[in-house]
Amino acid sequence: MALIVEDIIFESIPNTQKEALQISGGDFVVKASDQMHIQHILRASEGQYYQHPFVGLGVRDFQGATLNPQRLKQEIKTQLKADNLITKVIQVSDEFIINIDAERLK
Repeated sequence: MALIVEDIIFESIPNTQKEALQISGGDFVVKASDQMHIQHILRASEGQYYQHPFVGLGVRDFQGATLNPQRLKQEIKTQLKADNLITKVIQVSDEFIINIDAERLK
C-alpha cells in the first residue's frame, strides 16, 4: 500500500489501519515507529525542528524541480543515517514515487 502526501507517494511505508490507541492487559500497546520517523524526516524541512536544525529533507521542495534521483537518494540516505537508520534500498521513480527499505541500528 502506498501513502500519498501532497502528490508525493511513499511506498513501503505501511498505512497501518487507522492508528487507534490500543490497550492490552491494562497497558498501552507500543509498536515500532521507524516508518513514522522516516515520513517525518522526509516531509520536514531543515530548521523545522529547532532542537535538531539539520534534520529534515523537505521533499516537497524537490517537487516541480528537475528531479535528480541520485541527489535525492543521497540526501535521503544522509538524513536517515543521522537518525541511526541504515538504508537497504532507496528507489525514486520518474513519477516521484519513493520506495525505502531501512532498518534501525541496534
